[in-house]
Amino acid sequence: MNDAPLISIITAVLNQREGLPRTIAGIVRAHGPSCQYIVIDGGSTDGTIDVIKSNQEHIDFSISEPDRGISHAFNKGIAAARGEVIGILNAGDWYEPSTLSTIAEVFRFHPDVDVFCGSLQLWEKGQPQLNCLSNPAALEKETSVYHPTVFIKKNSYLNHGTYDESYRYAMDYELLLRFKRRGAKFLSLDKTLANMTLDGISHKNWYSGLKEVRKARSMYFPRYNVLYYHTLAVLKNLIARALKRGGLQSVYQAYWQSRNRRIASNLDREA
Repeated sequence: MNDAPLISIITAVLNQREGLPRTIAGIVRAHGPSCQYIVIDGGSTDGTIDVIKSNQEHIDFSISEPDRGISHAFNKGIAAARGEVIGILNAGDWYEPSTLSTIAEVFRFHPDVDVFCGSLQLWEKGQPQLNCLSNPAALEKETSVYHPTVFIKKNSYLNHGTYDESYRYAMDYELLLRFKRRGAKFLSLDKTLANMTLDGISHKNWYSGLKEVRKARSMYFPRYNVLYYHTLAVLKNLIARALKRGGLQSVYQAYWQSRNRRIASNLDREA
């Protein structure tokens, strides 16, 4: 596509020597003629910098220096981005081969959309576990838009701001909730765009993340029963963990399959 937008992809990394090659390989598989790949390293000491150096042919911009956390790293990447659309993909996660071409296509046909998103495939121990379809309509009530699948127009960052560096875990939710509160338009695609392994910082620190989710929700949508939805999110997480420990992961998977079908049906009606 000669008129395809330039898409900037940002990877924030710190001591991810094992995970970063998987992310870069995914970028290479999905890479088109209109992609800028940015790697922001926070001062790794485990060999991650060697991985970056050995992949310079696939990286358009990189920097390695101490930062103030993930939000700060994201913001440095956004400042370096030249693309009309920006995606953020953490080390260890990877795109589907068709993701960038899909985003380029919908960007052309939906010039009024600020935020594009889709389905996230979760993996554990090398096996697919859950497929989660983003649902912007429920964003006020739950973390229903999955950050690895998100692509945001550069102009939308200029209009609504970048990541709040006071957040350590739920900075993506705070940003998306802020965008929605300010009238940004979302478009969810019923298609898997990204893959994530269940060993990231948010997964390990899930309760701290939920506390930040509650903080953001209280700020932007206080009319909702914030305590109720916080309690519900905690209970859902505990139930999912209990089902997994009891060998009943299939029950949770069936719930997500039903949820995805319901959301996809709503997306079709909205289209």
